[in-house]
Amino acid sequence: MVSWFAGIFYLPRLFVYHVETENQETKDQLTIMQENLIRFITPLGFLAIFFGLLMGLLGSDWIGFLSQNWIIVKLFVVLVLVFYQIFCWKILKNLKSGSHNWTGFKLRVFNEIPVLLLLIGIVAAVFKF
Repeated sequence: MVSWFAGIFYLPRLFVYHVETENQETKDQLTIMQENLIRFITPLGFLAIFFGLLMGLLGSDWIGFLSQNWIIVKLFVVLVLVFYQIFCWKILKNLKSGSHNWTGFKLRVFNEIPVLLLLIGIVAAVFKF
């Protein structure tokens, strides 16, 4: 989970560097880095989801476990992160084709979404509301 989040934090930062440089060699290198990173973190995301669900399902009362509000919030956070990563694939595809038109500032704001999601997940797990 930590490695998946690290990649999700770093990938949009690479997008910022990509849109803010004018040097084509740098853009090409950043594209390679972005592709490698997203290919690396995708299986880590699957593993984080798999083991997270496995922990809940291996308990003696998995229906009770999955009916707790804080678990529902955490599952929602994970679902949003999955869609966030899918959207990152789309951004990468658009950057490669030259059809991406977001500014560096907009990508910086986009980069903060996983931080907020992480904080929501932590608060849900700590306070178990």
